[in-house]
Amino acid sequence: MNRYRRQIAFAEIGEKGQQLLGQATVVICGVGALGSAVAERLCRVGIGKLVLIDRDWVELDNLPRQILYTEEDAVNATPKAIALANHLHRINSESIVEPHVCDLDVDNIDDLFSGASVIIDGTDNFETRYLINDYACQSGVPWVHAGIVGASGQSLTIIPKETACFRCLIPEPPPAEQMQTCDSAGVIGPAVGIISNWQALEAMKLIVAGHEAIDGALRQFDLWSGNIRKLRLERNRKTDSQEGCVACEQGIYDFLNGRFQTQARAMCGRNSVQLHARRSEPLRLDAIAQRLSKECDVKVLPFMLRFELDGLTWSVFHDGRAVLTGTEDVDLARKLYARRIGT
Repeated sequence: MNRYRRQIAFAEIGEKGQQLLGQATVVICGVGALGSAVAERLCRVGIGKLVLIDRDWVELDNLPRQILYTEEDAVNATPKAIALANHLHRINSESIVEPHVCDLDVDNIDDLFSGASVIIDGTDNFETRYLINDYACQSGVPWVHAGIVGASGQSLTIIPKETACFRCLIPEPPPAEQMQTCDSAGVIGPAVGIISNWQALEAMKLIVAGHEAIDGALRQFDLWSGNIRKLRLERNRKTDSQEGCVACEQGIYDFLNGRFQTQARAMCGRNSVQLHARRSEPLRLDAIAQRLSKECDVKVLPFMLRFELDGLTWSVFHDGRAVLTGTEDVDLARKLYARRIGT
């Protein structure tokens, strides 16, 4: 315990709290900018087991904001979960680090989240966040949501059936054409560090002090201007005039049952992947074309867009369907679709 003596000296943790940290399992879904920084911080504080889930690999443009990854990782295109696990083992060999190079979906979520004390959101798309929220509401496992674009972000710690859940905050996915991304608006490393450390702190509080340590408020960070807002949220409960939150009140898990899961498959003999993200509203192709026109020439047709980007030919349709020609790699196609169109 001498290793953690300064944490133990903090009265709110003490020896008992340190033991609880050592017994905990934290699942981090997405180990890019936020997730890798949270993992590093939690590894150092002595979390017993870290489960790392990510479908992506290290690229050179990750290095300004994604902690621990190196140029060697980028040159070798090392999967992020594997690279991060290797680095974390050198920091704290006592923590068990379990990497998974995969896409989180309805088929593997039960196995990957098994035994979780807390779930950390390091994802970059709404579909996966809603899936995590459904799982949390059904299983009762708390999770710490966060997101960042530019120097602005937000974080919300969710305790199922007690605090507002993610669908109380955002009942339906925002239109894809309205969403800013790290590619369109950028992101800066110091801002990532502040929000990720907040996530790590919330996870520690949950493990050491329980639900009573969480206030259920949404924090909004505008870090370039130095403003941080705390917004009190209430659960969307059932009343005489409304049904209440679909997930935490009604127990309808649209994403966990696969109703809105993005389907992706390689198209035989065409060197293409077709993806279909099921949506409640059609895509606004004109708005997407305007956003992407900063990076490529976009041809706007009556029911679809055509453009060349990321070395591929894209065909994007009103209903959320897209065909990416030039690859049969389904994981790559899903990654690029989430980045360019949004899910």
